[in-house]
Amino acid sequence: MKALMAHDTPEALLAASRRCGSVRTSHRLLAIRDIMMGRARKWVCEQYGISGENLRHWVRWYNEAGRAGLQDGERTGRPPKLNAAQLAALKARVSVPPKVNQEGVGRWRAVDVKRLIKREYGVEYRSIAGVCNLLHRLEQSWISGRPQHPKQADDAVAAFKKTPGPTTGNRRRSSRPNH
Repeated sequence: MKALMAHDTPEALLAASRRCGSVRTSHRLLAIRDIMMGRARKWVCEQYGISGENLRHWVRWYNEAGRAGLQDGERTGRPPKLNAAQLAALKARVSVPPKVNQEGVGRWRAVDVKRLIKREYGVEYRSIAGVCNLLHRLEQSWISGRPQHPKQADDAVAAFKKTPGPTTGNRRRSSRPNH
């Protein structure tokens, strides 16, 4: 096994592990710190639940680039279905309530946004959950209250509500007789 090069002190590694935002990076820093403090590599592997091969990778990354070598790299993955300009336009569109006479809907629901994306951008989301996740990333809510009808009178809601009249005393009767 390769010898560990001391780029930092154990105290500096401990402090860096507390400041970093990633748990994975924190574990890597603490594992390197434990090796630096003289712990057996087998013990370190058991402590952090990793294989000896992973630990060798961590030591090599630390030897080559110091603390920066233990940071998580950019993750690859499926590219987003909508580009940044389309996402910005969708966010602007969904952030205002729809017009009933133009859109045919009274409020934006996930199914309506799914239809809108298909119609305007030619991109099809297969699931409602995917649209909900997209709306969450755009910091938009797909759950909203029922809209008010445009022809509704302002005093109609107040007239419809039934408010209870004043009550006197306790209306609940005990099933037991008082003795």
